[in-house]
Amino acid sequence: MSISALAQPITLKLSGKVIKNRIYRTPLSEYASTYDENDIEKTGIPKPRYAEIYQELADGGAGLICFGNIPIDRNNLENYNNAVLDPRNPWDAVAAFTPAIRAAKSRGAICLPQLQFPGRQVPEFLNKHPKSASDVQLGPCLLKTYGKPAPLTREEIKELVGRYVWAAEVLAKAGADGIILHGAHGYILNQFLSPLTNKRTDEYGGTLENRARFILDIVNSIKAKLPSDRFVIAVKFNCQDFIKGGQSFAEQCVVIKWLEDAGVDFFDISGGTYESPAWRGNIMTELAERPSQKIRGSYFVEWAQELKKVLSRAVIGTTGGWRDSRRMAEAVENEDVDMIGLGRTLREDPAWVDKAIRGEVRVSKL
Repeated sequence: MSISALAQPITLKLSGKVIKNRIYRTPLSEYASTYDENDIEKTGIPKPRYAEIYQELADGGAGLICFGNIPIDRNNLENYNNAVLDPRNPWDAVAAFTPAIRAAKSRGAICLPQLQFPGRQVPEFLNKHPKSASDVQLGPCLLKTYGKPAPLTREEIKELVGRYVWAAEVLAKAGADGIILHGAHGYILNQFLSPLTNKRTDEYGGTLENRARFILDIVNSIKAKLPSDRFVIAVKFNCQDFIKGGQSFAEQCVVIKWLEDAGVDFFDISGGTYESPAWRGNIMTELAERPSQKIRGSYFVEWAQELKKVLSRAVIGTTGGWRDSRRMAEAVENEDVDMIGLGRTLREDPAWVDKAIRGEVRVSKL
């Protein structure tokens, strides 16, 4: 199997932006920004290392580079040392993010920073009173505890939508090609979509259409300010939650089409929540050890290729489990997926993409 398939460019059809090859750096938290528990206004400012990380990734050849979690509320962090985009912060957000975006794009990659709100998955030591779709509390997991959430009011939902739009506009001014919304791994968009965590009885709960209203409102509101023909909207998306009562694959097939129709141009397919962290194969052994994963090299490729059949335009990739460049090339050449997402592999060796495309390396050390 030739790995030349990985070197082929692909075009995002709405924006017309060309991704120079088929490997992308999936969003992965950097923890390279300030954190000041005594002065919240000094929290979330990217440090020099933030830009250095993205220069290394750009130099290493990834065609599309996604930034890690950027919470849109300084009181609701995924973890301390997140970069933060909050309109209340007094510092110049455009200036703060420009160096990393410039670095990411310096070798021709497309740059999509990831916007996120953790909802009930904010660690309790950072916020004892989180907001979620409902009041369903997350039990202790991933070595952390989490507070009892309060349901977001309609007004708070609208305010959150506005934060996503403001953050997207900041990133556009800083030079980003678009943004990727974190709609997976149990964070707030996932919390609205999942029947397990969305017990609302208003227009944001109940039917699938209602549960998808929040994420569709965000996509449509960003598109109204930053048209799809020049600004990419992408979504990190669960194929399913891998937990009883959570998002099902069948429902996700419907939602992904709604999102494509609304203007999403790229999907990064993953799976799981904090309760059931399927994206971490070292924890979800039933995913990592199944025969199809060992043969094909990806935790989620079977579901991603079925989701791809639902789409008519958007580019789709999947992240999790990829280690072997020939397996990656095979999936792209067979058109199972359009792109291959790497996280820890590129943290270990940012130059892995160029090496793999040149045939100098085949299997990741991880």
